[in-house]
Amino acid sequence: MAVNYLISVENLKKKGLIHQNTDTKLIATAIKRVQDRIIQPALGSILYRALLNRVETNTWDAEYRTLMNDYVVPAMVAWVDFKVAKLTHTKITNKTTGNINDDNITSSSKAEIDAFRDELKSDAEFYSERLIGFLKDDCGTIYTEYTEAITRTNHDLKKDETGYQVPWIVKKHTPYKRLKGSNIPDESFD
Repeated sequence: MAVNYLISVENLKKKGLIHQNTDTKLIATAIKRVQDRIIQPALGSILYRALLNRVETNTWDAEYRTLMNDYVVPAMVAWVDFKVAKLTHTKITNKTTGNINDDNITSSSKAEIDAFRDELKSDAEFYSERLIGFLKDDCGTIYTEYTEAITRTNHDLKKDETGYQVPWIVKKHTPYKRLKGSNIPDESFD
C-alpha cells in the first residue's frame, strides 16, 4: 500500500523553515507522523481519509482547496518544522543514538534549541487551533465529513477539541493557614 502525503517533501521545503538539503527520508517520515498524530485527530478520521483520497485522485473543488491551502497545509508545515528541528539534531545508528555535528555549522546549545522548538511549537499549535476552529465554525455545512458520526474502530481517532497541547499540571493541595486573630477553625479550610 502506497503512503499518501497531504503535502510533498518539496512543497514542504518551499513553505517551511527546513533547508533544501535536509534529508528527504527524514522529512517524509516526519510528514507521515505529523499526519497520523496531529492532523488526523484535528480533522477527524473521516475527513482525514477524504482529504487523502482527494490528494490521490487530484479531485479538488474550491472549498476543499481552501481547507487544504489555508488551514491544513500551514498546520502541517508548522508541525513538521517543529518535529524536524529535533530530528536533524539527533541520529539513530546501529551502534548508538547521538547528536549530529557538521563542519559547516555550529550546533546550538540545548537552551537555544529548546527556545527555538518552543517557538515552533507555539506556531504549530496556533495553526492547529485555527484549523479546528475553522471546521467547528463550518458546523458540517461544507465539510460534512467533520461532523459525521462514526462507529469508532481501532483506526478511527477521537477528534481533538483544541490545537493546543498543554500538559495538565496537578499541584499537591496545600491547606490554607488560619489568619492570626481569625475565629474560623483550621479544619474548615481543608
